Amino acid sequence: MAGIAILGAGIFATEEHLPALVRNKANVKAVYSRSKATASTLVAEATKLGVVDIDLYSEDTPGHTLDDLLKRNDIEAVVVVLPILVQPSIVRRCLAAGKHVLCEKPIAKDVATARELIEDYKKSYASKGLIFSIAEQFRFMHEFERGRKWVVDEKAIGEITQAHLRIWRHQPPEGKWYETPWRKVPEYQGGFLLDGGVHQTAMLRFISGQEVVETAGFARQVLPHLPPLDTLNAGILLSGEGTGTISMSFASSRRATELTIIGSKGSFNLTDGPDGFTLSLELATGESRSETIKSKGVELEIQAFLEAVKAGKSEKRAGPEEALNDLAIIESMCSGGGKVQLY
Repeated sequence: MAGIAILGAGIFATEEHLPALVRNKANVKAVYSRSKATASTLVAEATKLGVVDIDLYSEDTPGHTLDDLLKRNDIEAVVVVLPILVQPSIVRRCLAAGKHVLCEKPIAKDVATARELIEDYKKSYASKGLIFSIAEQFRFMHEFERGRKWVVDEKAIGEITQAHLRIWRHQPPEGKWYETPWRKVPEYQGGFLLDGGVHQTAMLRFISGQEVVETAGFARQVLPHLPPLDTLNAGILLSGEGTGTISMSFASSRRATELTIIGSKGSFNLTDGPDGFTLSLELATGESRSETIKSKGVELEIQAFLEAVKAGKSEKRAGPEEALNDLAIIESMCSGGGKVQLY
């Protein structure tokens, strides 16, 4: 079984990636973080979960830096869970060292940086059989797979004429996510709209089976503690010539998660709740369906990555091109709209 290293020891690495690797019986051999103190916390959590003989690497541990970790032949793959601005350079270092890479979303701070990273991968590393996947769990969650089955595979609602996505949250000036320094003072476009928004554009694209090719709308900062932007409302044009809207805010006093897709033969609707996501169909024939599904997305994406490393081939839905297109929609809306710079 391939040896795995986790690069990053923050909240998501600790609460999601590490447990998902353990549940998938991954061979976790090492942990890296910039400081020994933060790496030690993840090692401690790994020990609690039954992971033994895990090695610690950090930039303040002589002989055990990231360069040293990447020289190990028994580590074949890495899971990169680091700040947005740091990840592209780390991904390149890992690929150059011959490691398979699963990198946390978003793929980069902007489309230009993402495109350059993908081109570097295709030019220098893809032909060597190295896998470069993006950890976008929404494309692996069973509830969204079911939605795609109804809308794309079965074409139950016919041709898509409209799609409307509504994501409203309230992010207070406190809490574990806000207090992360690189999120609190973001040096990248959109702030929480980028970091959290790519999940939602991934969901829209995956379930509809279409691209958002153009946007037009408004984005602004409502709350002073959420720079540079926290709210956007946009009209969208789909690749199948349907139209729709995206309304997304992290400064809303009302919470909402809803995707509605209207077709020539009926409609699809998705909402979230305490028991998972509820999916429903209302068809022109009078037929209706409804299911509530709750799956563990990170565990599923980790499983897919481990299988890809073993097989030497990854699924298209895990590819960096998909992640770039998720990002491109957010960038278009945050910058006033226009043609979406798809891969």
